[in-house]
Amino acid sequence: MHLAQQTILVVMMVVFSSTLVMAAGLVLALRANEAGRLWASGHVIASGAGLVVAASVGAGSLHLGALGAGAYIVGRLAIYRGVRVYYGLPDRANLLRATGAVVMVLMVLMSGLADGPMLIHAIGYGVLAMTSFTTLITLLRSARGRTSIGGPLVLASHLVLLGSQVAALGQAGSFHSQAMVPFFAQTASSVWPLAPLVAVLLGLFGFSLMAMEQIIARNESGARVDALTGLLNRGALDMTAMGLVARWQREREALSCLVIDVDHFKQVNDTHGHHAGDNVLREIAAALDNSRRASDIAARYGGEEFCILCPHTDEHQATALANRILRKVRAIELPGRGGHASVSIGVAQLHGGATSRESLWRNLFSEADRALYMAKQRGRDQFVLGSSMVIDEKPEARDDAQDEAQDGAPAPMDCATAA
Repeated sequence: MHLAQQTILVVMMVVFSSTLVMAAGLVLALRANEAGRLWASGHVIASGAGLVVAASVGAGSLHLGALGAGAYIVGRLAIYRGVRVYYGLPDRANLLRATGAVVMVLMVLMSGLADGPMLIHAIGYGVLAMTSFTTLITLLRSARGRTSIGGPLVLASHLVLLGSQVAALGQAGSFHSQAMVPFFAQTASSVWPLAPLVAVLLGLFGFSLMAMEQIIARNESGARVDALTGLLNRGALDMTAMGLVARWQREREALSCLVIDVDHFKQVNDTHGHHAGDNVLREIAAALDNSRRASDIAARYGGEEFCILCPHTDEHQATALANRILRKVRAIELPGRGGHASVSIGVAQLHGGATSRESLWRNLFSEADRALYMAKQRGRDQFVLGSSMVIDEKPEARDDAQDEAQDGAPAPMDCATAA
């Protein structure tokens, strides 16, 4: 299919004007999202550069076309940088900026050479093809790129762009125009001329969807995550607990709960201020997070109280986690000369009794909370098992347990004191 060059240039002007306006609006809308801001800014630069290239063809100015082509590459490199930021990869900002600056300078300098049009054509499309290929590889290697709604649109866009750029490289040897004419605007082009322009629109739409999905996901995460500690908040803990209790009802596999309270935390706040107290809470939350297994659920229940749910774990198995937490927290230095932090822990296992999930979860937490209170009474910096609370109510059983402990046999009550 062949279209008149003048028609294609008009379409170029319309498409790039539209993407310029849309991308400029997205820069403001996505300014709080780093990846989205880079994508939108890159499209602003690329769209503005596309208008310059289209204008240079009408004016027959190779210098203006070379400048526009170089700016277009800078814009595409900014878009690629946004892709890396989106997937949590190093953004390589300095390398990409330097690459864009070098390519732009080279293209402007080569516009004065006899073979300038052919060299600009080859280098420009060569760099664009490498950028599109690298972007495709980054998208394909990420699972999120395949599950995102916008991901397939961006993939399709870059596949079309890569195909058109490779086709353009094949024409580099026969390019002798005195203007920087995009290959698809050349009357001799045998490739569908509007495909690259459609790909630009498709890519902008796909990138916008990906950025909005990321913003929505972060907002949802913010509703579930405690802002200070990065652990789940109480609401998210309750929802997760309902699911674990429901699984316990179906499978009857062990489920344990640890309720953890920071010892003497009010003294830290009163003596050193709430900012210091917040730092202590963050460090303790990190210790909890680093102590738990991947399957365990850690949350900040409120104030200086935390909770960890341990699926497939009985009460005595959960003591291993309690011991790890005690050791890690004891290594945290308090501000000033306050020594080291410590926590008290109550451990309980779900045994049933109630029928509803809500009641089962409340009973489990209450039993662990009572054990925590007992740990506080016994001197803090230790854990107490919920089963020991039942034993305490039966003196004969407690005496038998003490006799067994003296004889070297393990007692049914388990309590770790400060090291």
